[in-house]
Amino acid sequence: MSRIIERTASSVAPVEQIARLIQRFDRREKARLVQLVPELRTIRPEEANLPAVQEELMTYFDGRLARHPELRPMQDRDPFVGGLTVAAFFALPEAEQDRVWGQAHAEAERELGAYEQPVREDALPAR
Repeated sequence: MSRIIERTASSVAPVEQIARLIQRFDRREKARLVQLVPELRTIRPEEANLPAVQEELMTYFDGRLARHPELRPMQDRDPFVGGLTVAAFFALPEAEQDRVWGQAHAEAERELGAYEQPVREDALPAR
């Protein structure tokens, strides 16, 4: 692999070189790549065009999450919202995502609306 990258290093960026190499893989090799680099599953193509400020924020939060290995990113098959999995939710059009999210939010508000929080006798109201 390194020889392939070295041959074209002067004319093409490393990501494009790797992409050309991956395009030669069969499905099994590509599946193995995703096993070896699981974060590839969670990256969306539009992330390539993120503004620098947003990239900095993502780097910051990725670093924070890395300190807590017990907190793994949600996977496509994980239950998410509205009875849908993560993959099913994000496969919906944006308007449908908004509807499902709004419905889940309204249900949560109804459930929590009747919940009474114990308050100390000397507590002052929030203003």
